[in-house]
Amino acid sequence: MLSPDHIRALIKEAISIIEGDRAIQAEAAAEIAAIEAAHTSLKPEPRPKRATRT
Repeated sequence: MLSPDHIRALIKEAISIIEGDRAIQAEAAAEIAAIEAAHTSLKPEPRPKRATRT
């Protein structure tokens, strides 16, 4: 699920692409990258699978 900030940054990037404003597009891309980086750093590491007993 996307956060409101992520949605806003994606819309900002889409509008800047349509309008051809490369400065705003770069700004929005940086915002998106920062949001995604923060999101991935909050995810817990996957646990190793337990060995099954035989």
